Amino acid sequence: MTAMPSPSSVDSTPSASPPVAPSVTDGRAAHSFSLLVAGGGDGLTKVLVTLRSRRYELRELHVDLSGDIGRVEGSVEPDGRDPELLLEQLRRVVAVVRAEHG
Repeated sequence: MTAMPSPSSVDSTPSASPPVAPSVTDGRAAHSFSLLVAGGGDGLTKVLVTLRSRRYELRELHVDLSGDIGRVEGSVEPDGRDPELLLEQLRRVVAVVRAEHG
């Protein structure tokens, strides 16, 4: 029969949270962007279709479409293209009111 550990012998330190993944892959920082988007879900769809058709690999995406103008923030994996090119392509989307680095 195995003895149960007494409460005083049990480690009571809280377990540490798992480490948060940094926004760097292979030493390269992600290209972050922040957008103001009109058109609700349709505007968001146009942004996502643009990212997909330009073959950007989306790393993270945060969306708030609660108002007339929604906020979309995200980052894409670095792929050798200039981050300004990403913003230029997103600014061409009709639904994008403003695009800047996040």
